Amino acid sequence: MKKITIQDIALAVNKSISTVSKALSDSHEVNKDTKRMICEYAEKNNFQSNSSARSLRTGRSNIIGVIVSTIGNSFFSQLLEGIDEVIVETDFTLVIMQSKENVQRERKCIDILNSRGVDGIIISPIANTPNIDYLQRLHDTSFPIVVVDRINNRLKSNKIGVKNFEGSYDATQHLVDLGHKRIVHVTGRNAGVIRERLNGFKDCLRKNKIPVKSGYILDFDLQDKSKLEEEIKTRLSALFATKTKPNAIFTATDLLTNKMSGILKDMGLRIPEDVALIGFSNSTYSSSFYPSLSCIYQPAAEMGRLGARKIIEMLDKKRKNYAIHIERIELDTQLIIRESTSG
Repeated sequence: MKKITIQDIALAVNKSISTVSKALSDSHEVNKDTKRMICEYAEKNNFQSNSSARSLRTGRSNIIGVIVSTIGNSFFSQLLEGIDEVIVETDFTLVIMQSKENVQRERKCIDILNSRGVDGIIISPIANTPNIDYLQRLHDTSFPIVVVDRINNRLKSNKIGVKNFEGSYDATQHLVDLGHKRIVHVTGRNAGVIRERLNGFKDCLRKNKIPVKSGYILDFDLQDKSKLEEEIKTRLSALFATKTKPNAIFTATDLLTNKMSGILKDMGLRIPEDVALIGFSNSTYSSSFYPSLSCIYQPAAEMGRLGARKIIEMLDKKRKNYAIHIERIELDTQLIIRESTSG
C-alpha cells in the first residue's frame, strides 16, 4: 500500500494542509468534529507521521526518558512494567537507561536524554548524587522531571515513593512479636531509602525497649557486588561466634534479601530455627525459596504507573501553559509473612 502524506489527506478531506497538520498534532485550534474526521481518515488509510518533522513543528519529541539503577533488579523491572503500561496507551515512547549506581554514568544518562530532546525524565536517582543540582536546574527551565522510589528532598519536583520508615518498622515489629530481641539489620551505604529504613528499625526497637546495638547494624557497599557475599559472611560469622548470637536478621534491600538466604545456609544456619529472616523484597522468587521468604513488598508497578501519569500530566499542563503543582506521594508497603519467620 502506498504511504499517504499530509497533502494526500488534505486533498481527500478538502481541508488545508495546515488544518490537517494541526489536527494530527491534536491542536486546540481545530474543532473536535474536524479533528475526528481527519484522524479517522488518517487511521483508516494507515497514515504514519514523520516523528522528526513533528518534533520540529511542535517542539515536542513525544519521547520520555527513564533512568533506573538496573533493569536486572526485580523491583525496577516491576517499576518499568508499570511505566510502560501507562505510556503504551499514549503517543509517547520510552527510552530507558541504567545508572548502575555510578554518579558519572547517571550524569551521562541525563545528558544523552536531554541532548536527544526528550520531553521529560522519570528517574530513580543515586543517593546523595551531586546530579540532583543539575536535575534541579533542568527542572527550573520547565523541563518535567518525576522522581520515583528514591525520594530526594533536595529536588523540588514531583515524587512517587513508599513509606519506607513504616515498612521497616512493620518488619522489625513482626520479629519482636515473635520474641526476637537480638535483631541484626543488614543494609547498604548508598541507596537513597536506606536512612528511612534504618530509622524505622531503630525506632521500633526503642519503642519496644530493646537496645539499639551499633554492632548489630551491618552496612555494605552495594556497588561492589564482587566481594559482597564474602564480606557479609565474614561480619555475620563474627556475630554468630559470640555467646549471645543474633536470632533474627532484617535486610534493607531486594539485593541483600535475595542473597541472605544462601549466605545463612552456607554458614550452616537453619532458617527460621536458628535465625529468622525478613527483608524488603519484590522478587518473584521470594515465595519459591526454601524456606519461603517473609518480606516487605513495595507496590513497584503502581509506583511506575503513578510516575508515568504524573509526567504526562506535567507535559499536558506545560503545553497549555498551566501551572504545575508539585506533590509527594508515598504508597503503603505490605508485610508478607512466610516460612522464614514463622517456621
